Amino acid sequence: MHRRLGSATCVVAGLIVAGALPAGALPSAVVIRGGGFGHGIGMSQYGAYGYALHGWGAHRILAHYYRGTDIAIRDIGRVRVGLLPGMGGSMGSITVSSVDPPYRAGGGKLRFHVQGSDHTVATGGLGSTFRVQAGPTGGMRIYKDGVRVEDAGVRVFGDAAHPLVLDYEGYGSLVRVPAKDTNYAYGNMRFETYRSSACAQGFCMRLIVVLPMQEYLYGIAEMPSSWPPAALRAQAIASRTYAYQRITTLGQHRYPCDCGLYDSAYDQVYAGDSKRTSGYWDRWKKAVDDTEGQIVVYQGEPIQALFMSSSGGHTENNENVWGGTPVPYLRGVTDPYDGADIDPNYRWKVRVGWQRLSDLFDAAYGTGALQKVAIRDPLGVSGRVTVVTPDGGGVRIVGTQRKVLVSGWAVRSVLGLEDTLFSFHLRYDVADRFVDRYRQLGGAPGRALGDAYDVPRGSDHPAGRAQDFTHGRMTWVRSTGEVWWQHGHVLDAYDAAGRERSALGMPASDVWGPG
Repeated sequence: MHRRLGSATCVVAGLIVAGALPAGALPSAVVIRGGGFGHGIGMSQYGAYGYALHGWGAHRILAHYYRGTDIAIRDIGRVRVGLLPGMGGSMGSITVSSVDPPYRAGGGKLRFHVQGSDHTVATGGLGSTFRVQAGPTGGMRIYKDGVRVEDAGVRVFGDAAHPLVLDYEGYGSLVRVPAKDTNYAYGNMRFETYRSSACAQGFCMRLIVVLPMQEYLYGIAEMPSSWPPAALRAQAIASRTYAYQRITTLGQHRYPCDCGLYDSAYDQVYAGDSKRTSGYWDRWKKAVDDTEGQIVVYQGEPIQALFMSSSGGHTENNENVWGGTPVPYLRGVTDPYDGADIDPNYRWKVRVGWQRLSDLFDAAYGTGALQKVAIRDPLGVSGRVTVVTPDGGGVRIVGTQRKVLVSGWAVRSVLGLEDTLFSFHLRYDVADRFVDRYRQLGGAPGRALGDAYDVPRGSDHPAGRAQDFTHGRMTWVRSTGEVWWQHGHVLDAYDAAGRERSALGMPASDVWGPG
């Protein structure tokens, strides 16, 4: 969601609209200016890229982002990665095939057996396709190239407690999973059933790949492999640490995936063999191999190695983004190289129509027609919008139906923003009475700073209308129907004299002075 928009806005700190205004006085749109992409906690990947270009090594980069930490060696063995966790209950069957060409010359074989038994129940070669379907008792049916597999009279294999295992790595084969649009070369796969009324047979399917930590890291697609080696090594260590900490904390049988890690951004992106075929594979593999076993620890324990794409120039304290207890190694730090030329998200902006903004907040919080929205102090150490606390923070939304206080992260989610490092800016239209004259002037008055208003202000019989711009003021004179533009020192003197209520009265021509 990286959008580039046209002109402007006026900066409004905190309160966007000062009060409950009539519909005609509401802004036409809000421009949201922000920076960063992700959550802002831990290591910035673009920042690591910049530090690597400036000669920093991987360990130094990690020590900057994760305060007070050290590097240690740990081994966790094999990792269970959820490919198709069955979330939503729609996976009543799973299809896989043997890819041609295979991973290794002469490869291509696929072999199924039930966990706990070495007996082969189905096998196929290059180009073969298998579909595994859950049965009504939790067992699994296997279809090879559309034909149901039968082995010595048995047509149902395994059950909810005994998964089907697919072997392929030892044969040098590549397995394609169409539902993931991805190939897999390492480890083996487990086809499992679990009871759910959401699937026609009363059981749904899930798919897990089981492989060593190093081979899992080969498929991590969280940083371009073309980046500097020190950044790649930092990412490899951070990804290994993240996986190690999640597994040691939550185990390897999380529901509903029955896995230690999801293959998505819910944990970190595991792209299987796509990483090898995406270019610069040797650089990424070398970074993983060079850092084998290395993780980041704080006081001897593996850290929660959070990382994100871009910090916008400064990372954030963890409690300011998602709340909870402050974590000593997840402190906000300056990130001077995050704004590298290749970073598309260091600064961004999004334009949202006022009515659209109102509709989004109403759908999320039942606020009704939007009247006010305010970013509340204090901001985080990076300038991010924080969670709501008794001392302030977050965002206050006022509508005709109700008022709510919500976190910056909640607003990020509702509006589809890239980060919680954002601010609101109003955009007003040029009032109808000024449009023709504004065009004649070639837009010289600049952008509107608010809606048009009656002048003199508070008069029962206004003599005209005015609208303020970045370069002066435009005034419509009721008695003549003329529009004049005033700016510069002459306008300052006119305002000091009392504007339209002074002896000078309504403007009778364009006036200006040195700006």
